[in-house]
Amino acid sequence: MHHAPGASVGGYDIVAIMGDSRAYPLFRSASATDTLTLARRLCSLMEKRDPVVELTAELQTAEDVRRMVDVLPKAVYRAQGVPFDSYQWTHEYRADTLPRDSYGIVTMVPFRVDVEVPVDEELEDLFVQALGGGPASINWDGSWPDVPELDLKAHAKYEAVQVVFNSLDPDGELPADEHTVFVHLSKFGDLPRAEWLARQVGAEVLGESVPGR
Repeated sequence: MHHAPGASVGGYDIVAIMGDSRAYPLFRSASATDTLTLARRLCSLMEKRDPVVELTAELQTAEDVRRMVDVLPKAVYRAQGVPFDSYQWTHEYRADTLPRDSYGIVTMVPFRVDVEVPVDEELEDLFVQALGGGPASINWDGSWPDVPELDLKAHAKYEAVQVVFNSLDPDGELPADEHTVFVHLSKFGDLPRAEWLARQVGAEVLGESVPGR
């Protein structure tokens, strides 16, 4: 993933993403905890990791919004359930500008939050606990190590681990009661690499690669 020029990390600014990859599903479970645990094991295999983690969620109820605000108080929340207001010019709200009453929030849901936060803040568990039933994801960018015995070389970009909650695909467009761990690889695909990664964590490639991010 490429970050937008001038984007703030510490201030939890909105993320702009450009790029391309192929994503392989390696694990699927009804347990959000299990999927997060396996994703972290995959992250530990990375030779290099970005210093930030991307958190994305669709918040479908007022309770979802309030729980997430407690976890990400500096984030921008995009209201997607109201018509565009030409006087306001935006549907983006900081936590302190959201309606104070639940009814006001209900008239604006769903909200979308998409931010990068420093890895050392370790917000992933709290983020997962705040999720409702909407699609969400956690993304860690980095690079995989060389595997000389398989002639696998690391790529400079596109490599990542992603957990997708309540969905079967990386974009969160296929609702499900399960959660999926994907590994993102070269835009040309790299099944041997995906199979190698799966073996390292006791998982398996669950299907063909799909368009990534």
